[in-house]
Amino acid sequence: MKHVFRRSLVLFIVASSFLTCKKGNKIITDPVIKVEAATFTDVSYGSNPHQKMDVYLPANRSASTNLIIFVHGGSFIEGDKSDFTSLVKELVRANFAVLNINYRLVDATGLYDNPVKHLESAVKIKDQIADVASVVNYALSKAREWEVSETKLGIAGHSAGATLALLYSYDNRNTNKVKAVVNLAGSLDQTFADIPPFMLQFLPDYILEAGYRYTGYTVATENDQHYKAISPLFVANSNQKVPTLTVFPENNEVGDLPKQGRSTFDAFTNKLNSLGIPNKFVQLQGADHGFTKMGNVDAVLKETIAYFNANLK
Repeated sequence: MKHVFRRSLVLFIVASSFLTCKKGNKIITDPVIKVEAATFTDVSYGSNPHQKMDVYLPANRSASTNLIIFVHGGSFIEGDKSDFTSLVKELVRANFAVLNINYRLVDATGLYDNPVKHLESAVKIKDQIADVASVVNYALSKAREWEVSETKLGIAGHSAGATLALLYSYDNRNTNKVKAVVNLAGSLDQTFADIPPFMLQFLPDYILEAGYRYTGYTVATENDQHYKAISPLFVANSNQKVPTLTVFPENNEVGDLPKQGRSTFDAFTNKLNSLGIPNKFVQLQGADHGFTKMGNVDAVLKETIAYFNANLK
């Protein structure tokens, strides 16, 4: 009886295998689909030499893998994606696909001369926002090829890069493309109209000249709308309710720039709350603008990773 059973079982297995092969199916011996990690450096997303990015794709990614764009800082006039390579790689280790981007820079020629050289920059902050928009569109067009999510897209930046990330996120070009934004010590209010004229004279000339180069308009009350257009505090609106994480370093001193303290960040949080924009505010005790003290980067990564995981759905 046992021999008959064994023989029947063998015949059943052989027959099943034969039928499976006849249907053109393969017997799956390892159900885990393994995808190798990939890195592509200096990928062009435009014709300008600055319009390049590094693409980091994690191993075992899939159509549900979150895609993050990271924007470097540098007062809109300098900086490079390489400044944040280490931080970006930590995000990749946390299973994010990350685009570490460069963008066109505002002209800094003679900005720190004495006297300051007055000139109009060919590149303004509005052009840098356009670069971010180009990256977003490029990323979405490549998502399937890269084997990452076409819908779970977030953006983060530090300092000026955070400002650009926020300005794009609240812009009408963001038609539900970026689902969450992380602001690491961005410049939130770049207006001057509320600063008394007698106080302006105490600001270094390069700050007023930088404002002109950022916008194409001199610092004057009648031009305040152009400075509001580069200030997330004023650009945030109820039509673009993009979840926003703000990480504020307690000692946020940025050279001679005004409005970099806690009061400005509180005003920003209050504005988001009034507009019904989901947001979280985190202050890192003892941190400086660059988050350079021991443990600060780990805290930034922890908050950033948790926020994106919670809001990219």
